[in-house]
Order: sequence, then structure tokens, then C-alpha cells
Amino acid sequence: MKSRLFASLVMLCLALTSAGAQQQAGTPDPLSKFDIQSLRLIRNLIDSARLENLPGGALRLKAIEGANKTKYDGKKVLTVLREYYKALEQSRAALGPLASDEEIETGASVLAAGVNAEDLAKFRVTSPTRSPMRPLTYLADLIDKHNVPRADAIEAFGKLWKDGAADTDFDGLWRLVDQDILGGVNPRAALQSRMKSLPPRAKPPADQVMENPRS
Repeated sequence: MKSRLFASLVMLCLALTSAGAQQQAGTPDPLSKFDIQSLRLIRNLIDSARLENLPGGALRLKAIEGANKTKYDGKKVLTVLREYYKALEQSRAALGPLASDEEIETGASVLAAGVNAEDLAKFRVTSPTRSPMRPLTYLADLIDKHNVPRADAIEAFGKLWKDGAADTDFDGLWRLVDQDILGGVNPRAALQSRMKSLPPRAKPPADQVMENPRS
């Protein structure tokens, strides 16, 4: 289960690397099979994303995925791309100017899981040494795959993030909640029970939060 949780991020990295290698090798651009008008609009969106310092590579990958799923239906792919573009913009606005491309992409996935921009902003990146990627990935998984009520998941993870919890803390919480749910425990009860069992955590000073490295 845990390996599946990060599969999308791994596939993203592999796909982007593969796409770059194909272009360098002179192989045909997979987007070139779209009709001329759709191709122009798709490329304009990707170029606009890069000009706005949004993850253009992620938008390109989304277009390729859409092409494979819809057999190059330009209208459908453009609809998806425009929605994803907006999600990337909302994610960057919520997470702040220090957020990396990968963090912005993760934030967009959380928005797709039903978390609103206001709640996503609770995980705003305030230091280049502390990333919300893992807690956000777990948050989206609990909501989207484990049916934990959105409000409960956001409250729990938001509190842990605010209190300076490390990636290992989120790892442990997700693993235990996942274990309980697989064992038949109600998703909401599983999260609430595990949160209550956590040892008290005082919010650390700002300088200590800064020392929590990204991973």
C-alpha cells in the first residue's frame, strides 16, 4: 500500500525523464498526433505555465496521459489541462513562493482530492528545509482512498504540521491508520484513535522547525 502511495510521484519523474530523453534523441513528440488547432492550444498552455513559473513539465505529462486515454481527443484533453492549470495556480498561491515544482504538483493533487485552497494554505512552505510533500500525499490518500472524512483528516494533519511534526511522524501515523482501517476499524475512528495515542507535542521554536530537512 505504501509503495502505491508514492507511485504517482515516481512515475512522474520517470515520465519527465523519458520525455526529455526522447526529444534529445530526435524521436517524434507524442503530442504531435493531435490535430493542428488542439496542438497549438496545448503547447500554448504549457508555454504559459513555464512563463508563470508553474510546472510546465507536469502539464505536458498530463497532456500525454490524456492523449493515451482519449485517443487524442483534443477537446477532452484541453478541458482536463485547463482544470489542471488552475489547480497548479491555486496550489502555488496556497503553498507560497518558496514551494518547489514538486510541492506545487502535490498540492494540486490534494486539491483534486477535495481539499480547498484555504486548507491547503495551512501547509504553506515557509522554509526551504521543510517540505509538506509527504504529509500532503498522506492526507490526499486518507481522504481519497481510505474514506477518512475530509474535515477530520485536515484538522489532524494541519495540527501536526503546525506543531512541527517530522516526515517520520506522518509516516508512522499513516501506517497505523492504514493498518487499523484494513483491520476493519471505521476510518474516522481509526484516525481519531491514533491521534489521541500520539505523545503530547509542544510547538517547537522557529529555529528548530528550520532544521527539519526535506526528504
